[in-house]
Amino acid sequence: MARLKPTDKIVIIDESTSKTDFETRKTIYEEGTSNEKEITAFSFKRNFLGVLGLNVESTLFAVKNLDEFEFGKALFKMRSVYSDSKEDTKLLNNAIGRYTLSKKQITKKLEEKEDNPEFLEKLLRSIENNIKDKSMVLARKLNKHCKRESTENKDKRKDIQKEHVYQLIEELNLEQQLKNDRLVIFLDSAPAHTSEFVQNIAEKLNILFVPMPKYAPWLNPVEKVWNILKDHFRAIPINSKSELTKEGFEVFNEKCLGSTLTENFIKKYLPILC
Repeated sequence: MARLKPTDKIVIIDESTSKTDFETRKTIYEEGTSNEKEITAFSFKRNFLGVLGLNVESTLFAVKNLDEFEFGKALFKMRSVYSDSKEDTKLLNNAIGRYTLSKKQITKKLEEKEDNPEFLEKLLRSIENNIKDKSMVLARKLNKHCKRESTENKDKRKDIQKEHVYQLIEELNLEQQLKNDRLVIFLDSAPAHTSEFVQNIAEKLNILFVPMPKYAPWLNPVEKVWNILKDHFRAIPINSKSELTKEGFEVFNEKCLGSTLTENFIKKYLPILC
């Protein structure tokens, strides 16, 4: 049971991918005859994070991916949007601007950690234990060790990104800065929401997660907005990704301006969840 405070800012969130598909034909005239050539279908896709405010304004974020790292960044953005303090907003926007490391920055940080005596010991042990193997077999076994230690190792690159975010929070003293201003988020149990990384960020940014029951999308009023959004996209021509994004923001804001969605949730479902 979540205990809500009068000073809490309370929102419900959900994520969705909006996509529009096109098929087009191009007429090619050759030697006085007309031939129709079918062009491969293409599509525009945009990931959205919808935030429906119960006692604050609703908003929409366009996100790169629906994964834990992008969701972590969205938490910083929500904290910034719903902050009453200009100082807090400035610090959070600073963190958002520095949140993602470039590929070169990640590689450089990994190379700074490359002096690993344990790795060299593993290689020597592997050579000793497999000295009777043929050279190609031995090379394949050593290659496995090297891949795990490589700067291209995906897990290691993710760990560097996460370490960087934790360092940002500590450097900007956000945990202490935000301790008196809590954001409450109602959300489902998607993997991106339940990862250790996201849970740690939420704790440090003074965000309380209130989980929705599993397999109960009817509890989340944002789901209705997604249906309206997708019906809207199917009914009109979309010519670019930026146009898809613009239409998404306009429709979401229009449908969330009224109080019907929030009133219905507060009366029917909030007592169940809290």
